[in-house]
Amino acid sequence: MTKVLRLVGAAVLVLLLVLITAIGILGSRSPREQYFEVAVEAVPVSSGDPAAIERGRYFVHAIAVCGVCHGLDLAGQVMSDSPIFGHVRTPNLTPGRNGVGQYYRPVDWARAIRHGLAVDGRAFAFMPVDHYYHIIDADLGDMIAYLESLAPVDNEGAVVDLNIVTRAIINSGLLGDLVRAGIMDHGGPRPTPPAERGAYLAIVGGCDFCHGPGLRGGQGPEPGAPPGPDITGSSRIATWTPEQFAAVMREGRKPEGDIINPMFMPWRNGYENMSTADIEILFRYLRSLPTGAGPD
Repeated sequence: MTKVLRLVGAAVLVLLLVLITAIGILGSRSPREQYFEVAVEAVPVSSGDPAAIERGRYFVHAIAVCGVCHGLDLAGQVMSDSPIFGHVRTPNLTPGRNGVGQYYRPVDWARAIRHGLAVDGRAFAFMPVDHYYHIIDADLGDMIAYLESLAPVDNEGAVVDLNIVTRAIINSGLLGDLVRAGIMDHGGPRPTPPAERGAYLAIVGGCDFCHGPGLRGGQGPEPGAPPGPDITGSSRIATWTPEQFAAVMREGRKPEGDIINPMFMPWRNGYENMSTADIEILFRYLRSLPTGAGPD
């Protein structure tokens, strides 16, 4: 018995040493230490045009849901202040103190939104740029016109200060690819826009981030996130009314009455801003999908 206990103890010690070594190696670098050189294509921007600014405001807040991470005023906000995970504050997008809007040119906005890269080519963490890469030129130009028009808000600058364990977990890939710029073909041809606006809304809105390829069901990367259900036409969404789908998008309220945690579905400060027309278009599109026919 004593010999067995010694063997078990030795095995546990070896596993602990392996774990500590793995954490030390994987956690020694920030997941943001990735740099890319890309040729950024210029897009037409109607700077100062009220109609373009309004279209951009809608796209930024309702479709790309930038306010979920950057705050309603887009001045940045604390996303994590935990001794377990670390301290994360998103960038201030306005031209106020510590805001990138002070110096970003249209090409810099395009680099950030389409490629997920800072001016120096450093990759952003957590930003779903592989979805934003599908934004068409007209919508990107309107987004930039709106971002250029933001009122200055003084705030702290961006901070990504992750502890060694969190860095190790992210770098291991256990939570998926959280530096999305690293999985993109930045030099590839521009994606062909989908024929249906519903498909475009689903792609740019990042539905597959949680609902998986083809929207057949998946798993979001956030710790504690529940599985993302199948939302194709063969799922329970086929039994919903347009009003019930709108309640999910605007209030996070499912037909059963329970509320979806906005940490895991960005309806608050995000999809709740979608127009009735776009919600109906997205609903019809999802219901039209046979299992496995959603955008990959």
